[in-house]
Amino acid sequence: MANPSNSVDEPRTSDRFNASDADVLIRSSDNVDFFLHKKNLECATGGFPPAETPSDLNEVVRLSETANILEMLFTCIYPCPFPSLEELDFDTFMLLVEAAEKYQFFGMICACRLHMKEILYPTDPDFNSNFTLKQDLHIKRIQLLQFAIKHDVRDLIEELRAILVNVSLSDLVEILPPHIYMPWSLYREQKLLERLKGNEELSVSKPKRPEILNLKRRNQVIMINF
Repeated sequence: MANPSNSVDEPRTSDRFNASDADVLIRSSDNVDFFLHKKNLECATGGFPPAETPSDLNEVVRLSETANILEMLFTCIYPCPFPSLEELDFDTFMLLVEAAEKYQFFGMICACRLHMKEILYPTDPDFNSNFTLKQDLHIKRIQLLQFAIKHDVRDLIEELRAILVNVSLSDLVEILPPHIYMPWSLYREQKLLERLKGNEELSVSKPKRPEILNLKRRNQVIMINF
């Protein structure tokens, strides 16, 4: 009689990526085997798998990601539809982003960075009146900032710098490395000063109340008549 614990650990083959003429076998952390073509991987990634990886199905390339993440990654190396990133929860999306950067799946990196823009600027009509949504978005923005710093995504860092301009530096000091903290703090100071100056100019140019204007006109009439 088979041991149930052994059957659970038995590798199974991906339903989608199981090419009969594959020359690379990749196994996920949850024991799903992907039979792929090394040439496709080389053309679509930045050196994954490593050049020394043999074209031999007896040599298993074990990765730390789950089958769910790897299956989404491998859509980049064949002519098939990309996964719908909008349908992913944020945590799963971040796992996919990290894996794409780790193995340099360029097509997925591009798609994920475009989706990040959608995350940064919510279109939910209830957003402005929903405190929970605002808090959730703030947490996501901080996580995206950490990702951008880790992988040196300059344009994303700059975009988040503008978005998070109202966040106190004391809340970011543990996140921002010195080479980013300095220009970030200068940018924040400049923007806050511009805002303060704009408020002062608005206060100076603010229209007088109607009753004050009427009083001035009456005084002018009295002076003329006099």
